[in-house]
Amino acid sequence: YGSRKEAAEEVVAEIEEAGGQGFAVPMDLNDAGSIESAVAAVLERWGGLDVAVANAVNWGKLGFHGRPEKIEDAPEDWWTEVLRANLEGNFRFVQQVAPALRRSSAGRLVLVSTDVTQRPLPGSWPYGAAKAGLHGFMTALSYDLGADGVLVNVVMPGITLEDGKHRVIPQEATDEIAKAFSARRLPHTTEVADTILFLTSPRTPAIQGEIIRVTGGALLQQ
Repeated sequence: YGSRKEAAEEVVAEIEEAGGQGFAVPMDLNDAGSIESAVAAVLERWGGLDVAVANAVNWGKLGFHGRPEKIEDAPEDWWTEVLRANLEGNFRFVQQVAPALRRSSAGRLVLVSTDVTQRPLPGSWPYGAAKAGLHGFMTALSYDLGADGVLVNVVMPGITLEDGKHRVIPQEATDEIAKAFSARRLPHTTEVADTILFLTSPRTPAIQGEIIRVTGGALLQQ
């Protein structure tokens, strides 16, 4: 987990209540040492690794709401921070998990992208660029890790709802936004999770190097 320790611990509790085993460790995409430590802690705890999901995100010092809307107003250090955290941070993460995934008989790696790589969002230049970079990263990884039986794919969520609501966008706005997509509805967090689960399960022995969209379909209008 990054800055949401309590949320991570809640997930662990839910897993254990369902009869599974959970383990939460801190990880900061901006901190190479924390990435290495987090992966090492997991490997020490479980003795190996079959599945890795790169789901962390970093909006930088300006946060989601503090982003400028014009490119000429974007601080260069903010651009660099967001780009490096979300692209180089995932590069470092994959470097750390790759050896264990290669040793697994069912290695799976999922990189979580965003439809912001294809859908305009004000102030999202570094975030969209970094996430788009994951697409090319995945293509090369599918060749590299694929040689050792590891499947590598990207899941691309869109505007995602939790319990029918969005953390930032008001309900009436999401209802209107949903009409712009061909499914006429926006995906739920569980649908994104189910897609990741499918890609990391034994049911997918040959899906390799794909970008799976969980967005509500095609964008019909802006």
